[in-house]
Amino acid sequence: MRLLAVSFFLPPDLFPQAIQIGRLLAHSSVTIGAVCGRGTTAEPNVLSDEFDRQLAFREDVAFRPKMRGLAASLARRFVPFFGRVPDEFRRWIPLAEKSVLARLQAYGFQPDIMVTFGEPMSDHLVGLRLKGRLGVPWIAHFSDPWVDNSFRRHEILARLVNARLESQVIAAADRLIFTSEETLELVMRKYPEQWRVKADVLPHSFDSGLYPQPVKTFGPIIVRYLGNFYGHRSPVPLFRALKLLLKREPKLIDNVQFELVGSVPKRMQMHSSLKSLPAGLVRIRDAVTYRESLKLMSTSDLLLVIDGPDDLSVFLPSKLIDYLGAHVPVLGIVPPGTSAKLLTRLNAPIADPRNPEQVATALSRALSEAIERRLSAHSQPWGNSAITSKYDVENVAAAFRQILHNTLQQSRPSAQ
Repeated sequence: MRLLAVSFFLPPDLFPQAIQIGRLLAHSSVTIGAVCGRGTTAEPNVLSDEFDRQLAFREDVAFRPKMRGLAASLARRFVPFFGRVPDEFRRWIPLAEKSVLARLQAYGFQPDIMVTFGEPMSDHLVGLRLKGRLGVPWIAHFSDPWVDNSFRRHEILARLVNARLESQVIAAADRLIFTSEETLELVMRKYPEQWRVKADVLPHSFDSGLYPQPVKTFGPIIVRYLGNFYGHRSPVPLFRALKLLLKREPKLIDNVQFELVGSVPKRMQMHSSLKSLPAGLVRIRDAVTYRESLKLMSTSDLLLVIDGPDDLSVFLPSKLIDYLGAHVPVLGIVPPGTSAKLLTRLNAPIADPRNPEQVATALSRALSEAIERRLSAHSQPWGNSAITSKYDVENVAAAFRQILHNTLQQSRPSAQ
């Protein structure tokens, strides 16, 4: 099977989207022609070789936004439509379309099927243009919601345009993939029931072969969060819970070190709840390579998932799935929704980030269990394998291949 993949982010980029989609494609056992943005990573990473082995060709289409940094931030805040219809990669769409059509003709690569991967949602608009030109079945893969994304800063006119664009993609695609049942239901509730039958759920995955062998650790209990904070996703609920625990159970955190590995905006670092904590209790570290992040997960005593406040979150962070592959206990400071549902099935403590008392109670339980686990001579890998194996890349890739096969079969009714 020959697959045309449209994904702005692919290995060797280190964005979570590049890692997750690169991993899925690398294990798909199909021949891939890929069109993507030109990567910014200078050195190949852990996924580069296995991804490259699946490629018939790779078409890097260079693109740089007109504005970056502070100018782009101000424009997104004050200029209608800027970076919102559908996103900052809109000008890449015609460049990618033209480039991939020329490459297909020059290379003689005739795809059997096309898959577009959003974020960014501009990838799907490339697919919408190519659908009529190539005449092959099209699968649109959504790692996040589009119009219904609570992390987007909505502007009413931009939302109306995005709603029309999303509807065109949903209508034209032969198959739709979402990373959680909750995301599927959130997006598809707006559309006719006959469109709903085109949708499948395919979760993110981890590759168990990339984690280092577990070793016995000594020294302080290490609690880590790996990933970036932005928007409403903030470590402040953790800081507030720690302040409560210092009053209630100070001995519980006598020998505990908290590490936030990744970008933490200055406004969060300057928050009064962090400044009220003892110096050195919470350490903020720069982002690390993907392989190093897996090592840090595996050598932690407790891992943190922290999401923004919401009544219902449909997000399944790829970092949470990476955590599952490390087989280390997880604490979820997450609202009701997809992550909370999965962690509850794994008997992990969870708490709503809007409730400091609840977070402090869950953190107390998680720390007590982590300390007990460290002291045990025979602690087993954390997690229910019957649940976590669903997210192993071999099983996720097998499900992806089945979706590809079914989509091809359904596009050829005369063969039945």
